[in-house]
Amino acid sequence: MTNKAMALTQRQVKALCLGAAQAGFVAEILINGAFIRLVPQDAPPSQVYKSPEQLREEELDDELERFKKKHGYT
Repeated sequence: MTNKAMALTQRQVKALCLGAAQAGFVAEILINGAFIRLVPQDAPPSQVYKSPEQLREEELDDELERFKKKHGYT
């Protein structure tokens, strides 16, 4: 997956953050990694500060554990 540079102005970033706050979300903006994520304010901290890659890895680990249990692997 290639990341494209995001051409956001400071004004646009501020507007995203303020809009997210008004809607009850926290805006996570990573400019060079090129993702913007809106997270509910009451989300557990472990979910708020993980990158999309970390979340995918955890989902994969969970799926592998479910597979092992289902098929009798230890």
